[in-house]
Amino acid sequence: MKLFHKLSAALMAAAFAAAALLSAIFFSFQNRTVQAAQRARLAALEQSVSAMLGEAELAGDPLMAVDYLSGLCSSRPEIQYCLLDIGRGLKPVRTTRRPAPSGEGPPAVREVAGRKYSARLAFSSGELLRERREALAGVWHDLAAAFLASMAAAALIGLLLARRLTRRLKRLAAEAAEVGEGRFGAKTDASGSDEVAELAGSLNAMSDRLLELETMKKNFTASVTHELRSPLGVIETYAAMLLGEAERFRPGDIEIFRRIKENAGRLANFVTAMLDLARLERGKMELRPSEEDALSLARDAADFFAPKAAEKGVRLKIETEGGGAALLDRELMTHALTNLLSNAIKFTPEGGEVTLRASLSGGSFRAEVRDTGPGLKPGEEAGLFAPFAQGSAAPGHGGTGLGLAMVRSVAELHGGKAGCGPAGGRGAVFWIEVPARPA
Repeated sequence: MKLFHKLSAALMAAAFAAAALLSAIFFSFQNRTVQAAQRARLAALEQSVSAMLGEAELAGDPLMAVDYLSGLCSSRPEIQYCLLDIGRGLKPVRTTRRPAPSGEGPPAVREVAGRKYSARLAFSSGELLRERREALAGVWHDLAAAFLASMAAAALIGLLLARRLTRRLKRLAAEAAEVGEGRFGAKTDASGSDEVAELAGSLNAMSDRLLELETMKKNFTASVTHELRSPLGVIETYAAMLLGEAERFRPGDIEIFRRIKENAGRLANFVTAMLDLARLERGKMELRPSEEDALSLARDAADFFAPKAAEKGVRLKIETEGGGAALLDRELMTHALTNLLSNAIKFTPEGGEVTLRASLSGGSFRAEVRDTGPGLKPGEEAGLFAPFAQGSAAPGHGGTGLGLAMVRSVAELHGGKAGCGPAGGRGAVFWIEVPARPA
């Protein structure tokens, strides 16, 4: 369950519990108020009966008390029965009301005594309970309406609060994801004084520090690789000179010179790739776009690798679609295409096939290189374009893991992107796509 749903559910549950508790407390107060009002009314009836008995005694007319109690019992449904003693013992008072049904519980009996006359009032427990229920029914109705309204308001407020909090957390997650992908220096909104704002401030500070360290690392790498190019070039040149004078040395020495030259050349290529990548990452590699025939550029790259593919026994095909000019850096785009073709030929076994499919349509230039090599493992394509990353098929094929990183950097420099995936069968497909008119 997402945090948004958890927070919304928690806030609504808290609001429900608070509303239910307040409703119960309010209903309890109302119930006691209704009972107190009922007791006060019964006490008033007792006082009125006591006053009437006193008047009847003063007048010496017991019929006054009989008539009063008869009318009172007839008009008051809460009085179950009434007994009157006018000196002859307690006798029932006749009423015009039907007797209360049996089985409703014992009545509440009240004794009213005067100097000569006395009465006994029996209040119906069932009728009193019905009165209380009718009085509380309105309270129930109002409480239900208030409860539903408060829950609706609480749900709306809870959703807004949860959305606001989770939106800030999503921004933090997005920044953390950017930092995790190596895009240091990303910032998020750190306004506020709560814990989320503190976390955002700490994440921003960490991102700035990582950017500083990354810049130092790139500057150091660029400096080291730049300083290594000259001595490596000297080593490779002298090894070539020694090989040119093979008659002066023993066969074993010649083999050593050859290995020195090969390894110096490999290391020089690696240093050059590192230097180019460092320039791209630091923004030192300038984009020099010009109007180019992008499809012709792709065909030239394929023609350049045709001898190498034929030497390995790999069929190299090119397919083009669309046409027109695109605003590209010819040197950088050629570098990216040759990297993709070189990798495809390297990993395709003898008898396999490599296809370069280039298209210029819809305002973008896209080049796909498909091979029939070992392919990619599930989920492997996500990290292949990182510097020094190599796939599961790389062991035994050499390489430094910088070629695809260079391809991605060239694509991003043009405002595009690069990627890869399975070829829909055997092998893999690597592609680069850039706008024909980058901003």
